[in-house]
Amino acid sequence: MTASQNTDFSRKLAYLQAVLGSMPQGISVFDENLYLRVWNQGMLDVLGLPADAVYEGVHFADLIRIPASRGEYGPGDVEAHVERITSLALKFQAHRFERTRPSGRTHLVQGEPLTIDGQLAGFITTYTDITERKAAEQALQTQHDLLQTVIESIPSAVSLFDKNLDLALHNRELQRLLDLPDAVLAEKPVPMERIFRFNAERGEYGPGDTDAIVKALLARASSPKAHHFERTRPNGMTLDIRGVPLADGGFVTIYTDITERRASAEREQLAQKVFTHTPTGIVVTDEQQCILSINPAMTQMTGFETFELLGHTVFSVINPGPELPPETFQEIVAVRGAWNGELEVARKTGRDFPAGVRVSRVDDPHSGLPAHYIWILADITERREAEERMRHIAQTDALTGLPNRLALMLRLAQLFPEALRHGRKLAIMFIDLDRFKIINDTLGHQVGDEILREVACRLSQVVRETDFVARLGGDEFVIILPGLQTPADAAMVASKIIGALSTPIQVEDHELHTSPSIGISVFPDDGPDGDSILKHADTAMYHAKSAGRNNYQFYAHEMNQLASERLNIERKLRQALSRNELSLCFQPQFSADGRSPTGVEALVRWHHPTDGMIAPDRFIPVAEETGNIIEIGEWVLLNACREMRRWIDNGLKPLRVAANISARQLRRRDFPEMVAGVLAESGLPAELLELEITESSMMENPEEAIQILEKIGRMGITLAVDDFGTGYSSLAYLKRFPIDHLKIDRSFIRDIETDLNDRAIAFGTIALAHSLGLNVIAEGVETEDQLELLRSNACDEVQGYLFSKPLTSAAAFAFLHARSPAE
Repeated sequence: MTASQNTDFSRKLAYLQAVLGSMPQGISVFDENLYLRVWNQGMLDVLGLPADAVYEGVHFADLIRIPASRGEYGPGDVEAHVERITSLALKFQAHRFERTRPSGRTHLVQGEPLTIDGQLAGFITTYTDITERKAAEQALQTQHDLLQTVIESIPSAVSLFDKNLDLALHNRELQRLLDLPDAVLAEKPVPMERIFRFNAERGEYGPGDTDAIVKALLARASSPKAHHFERTRPNGMTLDIRGVPLADGGFVTIYTDITERRASAEREQLAQKVFTHTPTGIVVTDEQQCILSINPAMTQMTGFETFELLGHTVFSVINPGPELPPETFQEIVAVRGAWNGELEVARKTGRDFPAGVRVSRVDDPHSGLPAHYIWILADITERREAEERMRHIAQTDALTGLPNRLALMLRLAQLFPEALRHGRKLAIMFIDLDRFKIINDTLGHQVGDEILREVACRLSQVVRETDFVARLGGDEFVIILPGLQTPADAAMVASKIIGALSTPIQVEDHELHTSPSIGISVFPDDGPDGDSILKHADTAMYHAKSAGRNNYQFYAHEMNQLASERLNIERKLRQALSRNELSLCFQPQFSADGRSPTGVEALVRWHHPTDGMIAPDRFIPVAEETGNIIEIGEWVLLNACREMRRWIDNGLKPLRVAANISARQLRRRDFPEMVAGVLAESGLPAELLELEITESSMMENPEEAIQILEKIGRMGITLAVDDFGTGYSSLAYLKRFPIDHLKIDRSFIRDIETDLNDRAIAFGTIALAHSLGLNVIAEGVETEDQLELLRSNACDEVQGYLFSKPLTSAAAFAFLHARSPAE
């Protein structure tokens, strides 16, 4: 700007500053360089800006940074928000928008560029708090929408004329029943005379002079009285019309289409004919799915007479299957109003047959609630058999009878999501026959085919029923091993296959020998999908051939090492107890204030004479798989109880000692007797022993687990669910288990200070446990902030390196004795 323009601008700003202080809106004026020149208190109030941040000459970006840092422009980098908004402001474009701040207040922002003598001098913005206005508008709109929704929900047509005989309210059904075009109702207000005249002109009221008919109708409407009559329109529709005058001079009229009522008798007769003579089965049930009627076709299909099924639930003859229990099926049909699919239907002979089923809900015309359900069934046995024949042809190898590549890929598509969902692994074994091509080329395809059939038979005999054997083509076979625990399991199956194919194959007069080269890949470690897993198994198979044939190779060299290591640990673990290589350490547990010890958790350690300390996560899974955990678990339990008894005898205040129990131990029916024997031998009171059991262990066989745990609970032993939240949870069973404590897994505690999801899970677990009358122990507490968060949310006990690492028996005794001497 020129000097004179600048003087004029300053003069105007000074004038604005004097005037704006009394205005209810917030106002700001920024110059062409985005420096603040004029503002009032309203701007600070509406935008929530601190007074010391607002002064003449402050830059627009500095003011924007304040709400941006509070997250008012959404998540993301603050400076990115500042740069974006400042760039928009530099365009000096007129703008108008509404913005709701985190406080819930809504304000209208209006901005206009400010010019002096045709030159841009900045922009002026007003900030108006419109929270109350928006709330009033919303409330009024809500009331209007509610009224309109109610009117539209009425199944009849509704009209309301005011005292001036203008249409004040109506629903869409009125236009439909009276066949009124939009043009008649478009121009507001809509006088009654317009509707009368439209109807009279098209002959709705019969023949006669239009003006005379309208005049007579208006005269009657001018002195309204309650009335009720029926009228048949020229299109054949019969309407039941009821009118009631209102106290304010208005008039409400209800129009109900009763054409159906007139035709109901004919329809009932026709429906009965269809019901009786249709070749498809029909079942009519009430809202509880109890059978009210069946047609002759249903009797012919099932062999059940009507009297044999009346009063019984439809699910006594129709089976939705285990994945869709009757209660769930009933709820789906009730909510959706219809269902169609294929179900199994029982015959009186005891054999089921497949049926295409369509279920429709019939609502009560008066209440609108479900009144009946119509089940229509068609026998699809022949279609199913034809489909199965086609499926078998498409998915079966014609030579060996094994599944082919298509069936293999379909099976993988089923197994991969299951494995991911349950955190399991599966192995793919790619098998190629060594020297098969030589035999096939030398002795002919007929001999080669016999070898392939025999190999297919031997492979099928080696694997489990849950495994899957397929032939890809030529001499290539694939085996899927679902539910893989460790790579060593796949190695074991591969060894069995090598052994099974080592026996000669007798074809005609030839004694033939072949051997397998086997490549193994593991999902999901070696690939995310079927193509990559098969490719990697194929690659590993070629490595097996390169390694001399008649052997197996894992896709990853590391997996060969892991499988070997697992077998090595298994071998050494068998002698660990007899050689006194196992020991116990104890990690103290404290009340949530962190001062009072409440108990210790006994943890097993393995120190091998040559390998040194072997981590529990390396040998415990192996012990579980081999069954050695039974012996190890009993040793841990006995020695933990002995140590606590010894500590108490040496002057320690009685504390609880916790020991972990494996799934295999819990499956043993003599487990309660073993625990009782340990208590008797150690002399430890039952109330000082706590058994920690993972939720997954309990859910393997929940009903049997409940019985075993109830026996243990009756001894006075406390029970805790270990690593809660990391396995399979069922609240229905959780409340039935006789448990006393829930232990929150350390994985949820580790990031509780920064991860809101982990925090919500931890706090939710505490609330859930307390609602079930259980105490909560949090594992892995390592910082004061973690402790404070848990304590402030009513966690009962804590355990972790913040208080103590796992200690040897002597160190644990000294640590606990110093903090909890005998009384």
